[in-house]
Amino acid sequence: MAKLVSVIVPIYKVEPYLEKCVDSILAQTYTDLEVILVDDGSPDNCGAICDRFASSDARVRVIHQENAGVGAARNAGLDAAQGEYVLFTDSDDRPDPDMVQVMVDAMEQNDADLVTVNFRAVTPTLTKECVMRMPDNVLTFDKPDLAHVNRYWGTQASIFVWNCLYRTDLIRRFGLRFHSIQEVHSEDQLFNYCYYLSVRKAICIGRSLYSYTKRENTLSHSLKPTELLDRRLTLMRVLRDYVQTNGFPKQSEQFYTLRTWMYFADGCTALRTCGRILEGIGKISEQNRPVLQQCLRGMLFGKAGKQYMRDYGMSLRARLYFKMILALMLMGKYERPVRTYLATKEG
Repeated sequence: MAKLVSVIVPIYKVEPYLEKCVDSILAQTYTDLEVILVDDGSPDNCGAICDRFASSDARVRVIHQENAGVGAARNAGLDAAQGEYVLFTDSDDRPDPDMVQVMVDAMEQNDADLVTVNFRAVTPTLTKECVMRMPDNVLTFDKPDLAHVNRYWGTQASIFVWNCLYRTDLIRRFGLRFHSIQEVHSEDQLFNYCYYLSVRKAICIGRSLYSYTKRENTLSHSLKPTELLDRRLTLMRVLRDYVQTNGFPKQSEQFYTLRTWMYFADGCTALRTCGRILEGIGKISEQNRPVLQQCLRGMLFGKAGKQYMRDYGMSLRARLYFKMILALMLMGKYERPVRTYLATKEG
């Protein structure tokens, strides 16, 4: 007997895209679906469009709620889901007609906990196929190890949720929820990191089976830039708390240090100017300042820093200069390190 797949679609101000999105889900060759449309207080006609789909197809269920953000909308869908598998779809995107069938077959035939497919990025002027550098593959994890997962991140382990098929029982066993984008940077990535701790086998499919619409006016593009660093640090703090709360084996401090440093450094690059970076550092919350301090100490005195300098092939002189920069930051003196970092990026 075919297993039910719950497809959760958070919806907010996507009227031009919504019908094509839902039509593409209902046209799946795998028909054992429940399609949960979560109208997150959208001020346009999205709510009425959702109700119209529900009246014409018994597989469609609609949740209307006050606007609370994409994370809360996905959580509402998870609460309502009755399927054995869960799939998330963004309301301006479109899955290929056989995407669900391919993913369910891969899950069933391999007794897997997760299936990830490649995707294409679509803009008004360009379509890019196979965005992830991901061949067909089977990943096995002998133990919960985020450091191991991190080696596949962005290539075979997805930073998104809309190109993954999940087991509902694992989501509920560990109480997985989405955090608000007002709290963390990349709530998808945090959800996947936590989910991967319960995965023993993951299937990677290199074929593009999902069309991701790139838009500039989405919430992720409307955040205040200076909030970016704080939210990146929040992600690492929440991840560590999740590991400890759910009794997973203690993860390597080296992993946490390196990942936190990379998030922080990439965030600085995204902010681009010295003034904005220094303002962003100044807005790091009291909860997250210890996260950054612990990261800096690990980079300066621990194995993580040695690995980072080795991986980047730093000369002895470069290593000494890098340590001096870390020491200044650890003392709360950021301006010179920031200007130096930006100079290296420009060079």
